[in-house]
Amino acid sequence: MKTSNIRPPKLQRSNKRSSIGSIAPVALLAGLCMSASVQALDVSISGFIRQEAAYKFTGDENPYNRQGARFDSVLVPNTSATGAAVAPGGLYDTLNVVTGGLVPDGATVAADRSYLGKIDGDQFQDNDWNVLATKAEVDFTLGFSENVSGFVKVRGYYQPDVFADYGDVNQFERNVHGSKAEILEISDDDYFVDLPAAYIDYASGPLWVRVGQQQIAWGESLFFRVADVPNGLDLTRHLFLDFAAEEYSDERQAAPGVRVNYSLNNDWSLEVFTQMFQPSTLPARNSAYNVVAHAFVPDYQMGFDKVDDRWNTGLRVRGDIGNLGMQFFAVSRTNPDPVFRWLPGGQVALDAVPGFAGFSTQPFQTQSYGVASAAEWFDTAALSGLNGFDALNALGEDFAFDDGFFKLMTLFGVTPGTCTAPDPATCTYNFTDVASSMPTLDVFFTALGGLGADLEATYAYENVFGFGFNYIFYAEPDTFLDQLVVRFEGTYTPDKTFTNPNLSHNFLEKDEWVTGLVFEKYHRFSNAFPATFVVFEWMHKSESDLLGRHLSGLGGDRYKGPGGGEDDRGWDGLVFALQQPFPNLVWRADLSVLYDLNGGFLVQPGVRYKPSAEWTVEGFVNFVDSKDNATIFQPIEWSDDVSLRLTYQF
Repeated sequence: MKTSNIRPPKLQRSNKRSSIGSIAPVALLAGLCMSASVQALDVSISGFIRQEAAYKFTGDENPYNRQGARFDSVLVPNTSATGAAVAPGGLYDTLNVVTGGLVPDGATVAADRSYLGKIDGDQFQDNDWNVLATKAEVDFTLGFSENVSGFVKVRGYYQPDVFADYGDVNQFERNVHGSKAEILEISDDDYFVDLPAAYIDYASGPLWVRVGQQQIAWGESLFFRVADVPNGLDLTRHLFLDFAAEEYSDERQAAPGVRVNYSLNNDWSLEVFTQMFQPSTLPARNSAYNVVAHAFVPDYQMGFDKVDDRWNTGLRVRGDIGNLGMQFFAVSRTNPDPVFRWLPGGQVALDAVPGFAGFSTQPFQTQSYGVASAAEWFDTAALSGLNGFDALNALGEDFAFDDGFFKLMTLFGVTPGTCTAPDPATCTYNFTDVASSMPTLDVFFTALGGLGADLEATYAYENVFGFGFNYIFYAEPDTFLDQLVVRFEGTYTPDKTFTNPNLSHNFLEKDEWVTGLVFEKYHRFSNAFPATFVVFEWMHKSESDLLGRHLSGLGGDRYKGPGGGEDDRGWDGLVFALQQPFPNLVWRADLSVLYDLNGGFLVQPGVRYKPSAEWTVEGFVNFVDSKDNATIFQPIEWSDDVSLRLTYQF
């Protein structure tokens, strides 16, 4: 299917990003207020202040962070300290001479470096809190006239440094909009203030228009996002482990835009939007819910600068035929979720060392906190949904320095491959499994110690085509089929871009189908209690999992590469949820379950207590379990916590 003719429009913007960021909130609000001719202004103010806490009740730590790394202060066998590498006149002796002693000779390696591991001591920290924050929101509802209204939400969030990790964690600043994650935001290491909403609504007859900072929420599912494609997510605070019933309402990222809905008749309507591109925000490196391995340093600015002037556009048609509702939509967008690839590291210190000229042009940097052994390399790759041995092939293809070194090690029988003459340039190599790739890696770690790598975050353009149907069944009153709502949604994205599991410069491009089936209803099980809200959902994705990782990179571990069949059958997830109010409506019980058919689950029981209109107490527990690295829950299996939210509303 040819879709290249659909492109996002561009907006000319100043390069003075800090000036735009500081005046944008004031300018936007002034523009909104000036856009309507008003006789009087009615303003109502409401909001809340909330204390949020998530206490971790396990002794596990986040393995993506330096302080929780599974190989911290662990020594493992050096697989290169045998055979041709350490033989007299072998690889290490050659490197020792070429580098002027930077690399130890074979005898030294065999005697003193037969084990590898971190060199900067035990960095383990015992953390108890995943979240301990104060949050406040103030809502301004504005009435200009019968046809014109407005709404502004100001949100503030403060989390002190209660999470101990390696270095000073910057939780909320990002290098996209200057130092901010969003254009209408003020942020620092441990707080941010932003405008999730600041818009004007105009309604007249069949026409409705919204202009300004806004969320566009098309989805209606717990955990799953099928039709909910206009906006990305802010996952910096509690990942997606907040109250499931809130359906990403606090995580969905707003952006300036225009949304128009026109009712064609009583049954059908047409909706269009255009909105400034706003990337999703991942948890900060070394923060509580970090999902990028500590040895990787992502650069978001470089990729964002290439697309920061783009706007996303979308069209949706909705209508009803009897009890059957339907929608059809198309969205031309820059995907807010980044894809990653190797980025040249720029470390020039070794360029002057013979044999290491050109080291700065490849992605690795010598770092005490970095990966320090082949065993840790493959463990980290599997945890991250990457192919550890094919990543070596990609390094050789993308970077001349690595290609030359791999050929030299092939000549000495360390790297798997063939040579037709005693000249490294004649060698060819191919890494095909974990075991045969480990000696090559351990040569690097023996020579240089811990290694970290830079990654470039890229935001890819795509077209998303979707549809949805919902039907309400009616049957005998008080039976389970009576007023049962069935929804089915699907999207098709041709040539969708994914991170290549080998982190190659060549991204994967695959056509992806995403479908979701939802059953929901209110059912009264007892006359003594109000009706129970019950939901069952099923999602299928043809190419990636719920986290957006391509399936071909899943299922590996430190002993074997990925490929447990997940990439052939797609990804499937199930959700079951219910809400049960108590007779006086002061109490409510909640239960949400997310099950990954690859072998993992999240169970979230909760309770809500609302003794008055002003006060609300909510508590919920996240129980997470995973079978292996094929499931979406492996990255957060450590995070079992109990959350409490105390809210005062005004």
